[in-house]
Amino acid sequence: MPLSENSLVLLNQIASIDCKGTLDSEQDDLIKDTFKKILSSGNIYKIDEIEKWLETTSTNPVVAERILNVAHYQKAKHDAKNPLKMAHDDSCGCGGDC
Repeated sequence: MPLSENSLVLLNQIASIDCKGTLDSEQDDLIKDTFKKILSSGNIYKIDEIEKWLETTSTNPVVAERILNVAHYQKAKHDAKNPLKMAHDDSCGCGGDC
């Protein structure tokens, strides 16, 4: 399932972050808040969707790396807080991630 329109709007806001070497705390908080908003609004993403989205943007490599790190962390944190999920058909053996 591709990224939702709402998720893309939020992600495009952080794609334009410009930094010279390292992110400041305000920029880092913006990235964290973006992924919290995506997940709290009920939108779910897969990391490979975020990677594909980053390939289509001209995001600074430092920012892109931080976006992926935060995406992984926030997704794991969200999944840990929400253990009751719909059971996926795992007939292919992927663990329900397809």
